Amino acid sequence: MISRAKVAQIVILLIIVSLCAILVGSVWRKKAQPVDKKTRQAASSKDEMKLNDMKFTEMQEGKRYWTLRASEAKYFQDEQKTLMQSVRLTFFLDNAGHVLKLKSREGVLYAGTKDIDLKGDIQVKLPHDYIATMQTAHYNHGEKIVKSGSPVHLVGPGLVLDGKRWQYGMDNHTAEVDGGVSASLVLGELRIGK
Repeated sequence: MISRAKVAQIVILLIIVSLCAILVGSVWRKKAQPVDKKTRQAASSKDEMKLNDMKFTEMQEGKRYWTLRASEAKYFQDEQKTLMQSVRLTFFLDNAGHVLKLKSREGVLYAGTKDIDLKGDIQVKLPHDYIATMQTAHYNHGEKIVKSGSPVHLVGPGLVLDGKRWQYGMDNHTAEVDGGVSASLVLGELRIGK
């Protein structure tokens, strides 16, 4: 026969296991939702949901990988994409605090792949005070690369580059300008161009 102490221990153990399951379930649901959003439902048959002042943070291994903000976002469930206005995208590159900041007039977030297309007056702030400007850019989440096939203008300490294509690799923290590149090296009053 089981003693009362054993029954009490089993009941307490079941309560603890149930509480843990509830806690894990709520953390899982919280992690799957955007970090911060102010929601207003739109009365439209095309879009599923309209958000104002949207903020979404992608976490990897318990750390922020990127944060996406938009003044307005419309989510289309059938196409699994979100159309955004006044987009701000920040990548957290390392533990030293280096970030890559992109801003554009418009953007599209693809829910299935987490890829992001940006369009219109794009400005990219790179580490070490370099700034690249272009009209289109694409973030490939699987490859962890931001790239643009539109002409790019890059300026920074002592350097000006223009080219037809640009890309930045998140893993190796390397920016590349390609295609008909012209460069100017600026050292004080001296300017060397090619």
